[in-house]
Amino acid sequence: MNEVEKYLAEWHTLKTDEDFANFDKKIKAEQAARTPQELEEISKQFEKGAEKAIKEAEELIEYLTVKQQLEDILPYISVSQIAQQYFKKSRHWFYQKLNGNIVNGKIASFNKDEVKVLSQALNDIGKKFQDTSIRLINT
Repeated sequence: MNEVEKYLAEWHTLKTDEDFANFDKKIKAEQAARTPQELEEISKQFEKGAEKAIKEAEELIEYLTVKQQLEDILPYISVSQIAQQYFKKSRHWFYQKLNGNIVNGKIASFNKDEVKVLSQALNDIGKKFQDTSIRLINT
């Protein structure tokens, strides 16, 4: 665990305004005692942590967006069929991505190419619904 992760872990345990004030004093005192090189290293650690947090937030937003957009149609489609026919994967794979399960330590979500395939699948399914509706009327 690097310095920034230690500070963050401690920060998450704080409860009161007094705890936060004492933590702030502690951080300032520790920073004042560090060399410029140590401060630079901590700054780099903080930057890496911020980049990781941003990436995780972006993945979460992407997952939530896809799930939200599919919410209205999921009761009417076969996820198993879409997973097999369009992705050559199992329904479990599809649901892991749809539900944002943690797989290998990160949120499972559809990547951009998979979203395109899913969009094409929904277009195909929609066309089948339309064709069937037209045939029903014309018979």
